[in-house]
Amino acid sequence: MNIGGKRITKIGVENFRNDKREDNFVIVSFYQRDSIWDHKKQKNVGEIWKSMQRFYFDKDGLTGINAEISDFNNDGFKDFTFQSGIAARGGNIIRTLFIYNPESKNFTLIKNSDSFPNLSYNSTLNCINSLILTGSTTTSFLKIKGDSLDEFARVDVSDKILVEEKDSLGRFRIIEEKIFTGNDEDFYRIYKNYKPLEF
Repeated sequence: MNIGGKRITKIGVENFRNDKREDNFVIVSFYQRDSIWDHKKQKNVGEIWKSMQRFYFDKDGLTGINAEISDFNNDGFKDFTFQSGIAARGGNIIRTLFIYNPESKNFTLIKNSDSFPNLSYNSTLNCINSLILTGSTTTSFLKIKGDSLDEFARVDVSDKILVEEKDSLGRFRIIEEKIFTGNDEDFYRIYKNYKPLEF
């Protein structure tokens, strides 16, 4: 009940697994506290949890739900993610993200959140970070736009550090390029800023 509107919102997550059919899926349900109105007595006589939204997702058969409740857009309301998959030999944790909307009192499914692994909130730039592990390490800087994440900058680390920023036409342009001189620990760090570079 510490999600969305505190004490008026709650969530239920169910993970179903059928090993015979290799069929795995998750149901995410959001509920809102509602009053029971007695028309004869003209007063509230109790409360119920009313189902507001229900989502169905395919799920890998390898990982648990690993649900997290956290504020991903710094609006003071707790949002929700669960682990929907894993990639890159366990290095890229794929999560499905829901953002609470206090006006509608509903949750918005961020449709492309599973395209950006290892999501975290970045308080320095008030955005969302994604750490993508491939042959290189990429920190993506993301803003929530409607029901999607929009990448506005990235830092790619391999044998060099390449910093790119999206321009007004929506194209990425290189704003900094230099040789990577850090150690193994630096290679896998998440950047909290790209202008200037900071971990």
